[in-house]
Amino acid sequence: MKEARRRTGLAVAIGTLLSLAVGASAQDRVSQTVHNLSAAGPGTVRASTETQVCIFCHAPHNTGGSRPLWNRGASLASYQIYQSSTLDAQTGQPTGASKFCLSCHDGTVALGSVLSRTERIRMAGSDYIPAGLSHLGTDLSDDHPISFFYTSGLAASDHQLVNPVALQADVELDDTGQLQCTSCHDPHHNTFGKFLVMSNEFGALCTACHVMNGWASGSHRSSSAVVSGAASGDWPYATVAQNACRSCHRPHTAGGHHRLLIHQNEEDNCLSCHDGLVAQTNILAQLDRFSAHDPRSYVGLHDPVEVTTGSPPHVECVDCHNPHAASPQDVVPGYIAIGATLAEVPGVTIGGTDVATANYEYEVCFRCHGDSPVPVPRRVRRQADVPNLRLSFSTGNPSYHPVVQSSPSPDTVSLVPGYTRGSLIRCTDCHNNDAGPAAGGSGPNGPHGSNNSFLLERNYTVQDGTPESASAYALCYKCHERTSILSDQSFEEHRKHIEGEDTPCAICHDPHGVSTTLGLGLDRTHLINFDVRVVLPNPDNGLRIFEDLGTHAGSCTLICHGEKHNDERYGN
Repeated sequence: MKEARRRTGLAVAIGTLLSLAVGASAQDRVSQTVHNLSAAGPGTVRASTETQVCIFCHAPHNTGGSRPLWNRGASLASYQIYQSSTLDAQTGQPTGASKFCLSCHDGTVALGSVLSRTERIRMAGSDYIPAGLSHLGTDLSDDHPISFFYTSGLAASDHQLVNPVALQADVELDDTGQLQCTSCHDPHHNTFGKFLVMSNEFGALCTACHVMNGWASGSHRSSSAVVSGAASGDWPYATVAQNACRSCHRPHTAGGHHRLLIHQNEEDNCLSCHDGLVAQTNILAQLDRFSAHDPRSYVGLHDPVEVTTGSPPHVECVDCHNPHAASPQDVVPGYIAIGATLAEVPGVTIGGTDVATANYEYEVCFRCHGDSPVPVPRRVRRQADVPNLRLSFSTGNPSYHPVVQSSPSPDTVSLVPGYTRGSLIRCTDCHNNDAGPAAGGSGPNGPHGSNNSFLLERNYTVQDGTPESASAYALCYKCHERTSILSDQSFEEHRKHIEGEDTPCAICHDPHGVSTTLGLGLDRTHLINFDVRVVLPNPDNGLRIFEDLGTHAGSCTLICHGEKHNDERYGN
């Protein structure tokens, strides 16, 4: 094994490392790397006069007795260790080989402080490791966890870790079964950069231990998009696929400590690429629209293991997208239960049960717009006012738009070609980018941002007194034939109300569904749920009701636009 080879080489003669350099590949010997701290070393950090290479870490005599002939005193620092709600390993203070590495890299011990000398070796510049990514300090909360027992039990409980018995030969645990710095780094060889034990191109080193759900088919694994190379990104390779895990994560001195993200603000790790410069879709531009799911408005509120009910309102990119599994959605005709961009995302069923993987788009939406409804600006106040959309779309309601199940109405006559009774729609058929493909534009799909109120794909006027036009109610007319509505095929006074009274659809109809949870005991068919700002109780009897009297027939008792309705009937 590799460790045995290292020890054998040291036992034969530490100095022979220099003579073996001839004919070796670049940085295949410690003398060729920045770990050569001698005066002749290739790095900027080196000794003033010391010519020996190995002495900074090893010596044949007068060492502390630690293997392999360790020549440095351990740091006495107490470390702040990595913590995360998604970490299953039991971590503690660094041990073993990791302590050896930290005797230089935590910056508390002088580089020339060796056990075999009474005086420390003087350096040409600072006696301590300079500032930079290699200076880890004593705060290891932004570094990959180390010194924990990597067991089969840990892999089984985590579900996304390789069983240690199946680890690649290059990735070694120490003699006690702990993962140490040396599991990823070989201090004597820098063939792959960063002293890695193997190349991390295409995430090879990361995926030697981590097997993330959906990664095999995710676009971040296969994307050939060229990264911008901005310094803030710290991307070592040219394309997204080559960077793989490193597109978003940094194993040391990470900006986002809890998930080792490059940037502290979660959304910055997404928007640094999804700004139109790397990814084809410019999501960043959508967030500045009039209505948007803007993750920049929330800081430090999201947690991958958060419970759905009771969590503070927020929206982050990862609330809807799993960056390991998400891939572009193919444009295909017909209904799709859930798009590929939402793969491997948690959800809430129509019955209110949390599920680890949503099967329907609406289950993702219910995480925020269900039992813990987020505030919606300019929301219409209704007679049966239930902000919980999971209850509004319940299939036990007398009426609802066919998101969860096909509509219960037997007499919808106004549907445009392509829709029939029994058709299903998705939340994003209404809530979407107003400049996206479905609206005739070239922008990205999805409810990231829209210049229409309520994050709608098309205009939907809710202001009373608005003259009827194809644009005023463009969202409704997307599925319902305007000519059918204005010719009174389903309600004999549609035209009178919409054109004659300038009454928007929203005054009478609730676009989601009408929940009976308030126990009002009134008819709620045909999505009738009055806007209480406009439709008032009849002063003669205090009633504000609609009664369904059969196919295309009903009765209203209320007052609207100053006109009283007392059991005013229409239809047969």
